[in-house]
Amino acid sequence: MKTFVYPVTMAILVFASAFTLVTSNQWKVNGDNYSVRFTSSKMEGVFKGLKTDIVFDESNLASSSIKASIEAATVNTGNGMRNKHAQQGLGADQYASIAFESIAIIKKGDMFEATGKLTIKDVTKEIKLPFSFKRNQTGGVFEGEFKIKPAEYHVDKSGTPEELDIQLTIPVVQ
Repeated sequence: MKTFVYPVTMAILVFASAFTLVTSNQWKVNGDNYSVRFTSSKMEGVFKGLKTDIVFDESNLASSSIKASIEAATVNTGNGMRNKHAQQGLGADQYASIAFESIAIIKKGDMFEATGKLTIKDVTKEIKLPFSFKRNQTGGVFEGEFKIKPAEYHVDKSGTPEELDIQLTIPVVQ
């Protein structure tokens, strides 16, 4: 009986250890240490309330995906009246979140590019979001920047800039 138990035990140990060697491609935002900023010639500010579902593997982009949303009501320009104006322009009472969902991710030089659907208010448009990913000791950091025209998303309240630069810095852990 002993001769049978040892090979079975070894097989179980080898089989179980194979699963511990597989690394996860699932990434979570590392606390509130992220930045979702917007700038224009008229104003600048940030959003909070980031929620993500990130599956990212630099060596297998076909299986990678990014889903992210921010709470529209968290817009902060540093000015209370401007915040309220921005919340109204975003329709934050009716459209609680601004969302992005990737369709494809490709490598472009030393960067990556996520093609996906950006939804603001009642409008969904396909955009390209260039980004970098740098691993570090605790996980990694996604950084990206893109431009939008708020009027294309029905954000056309008086005083709304014609174009916004969106900058993302998202530290992540596995």
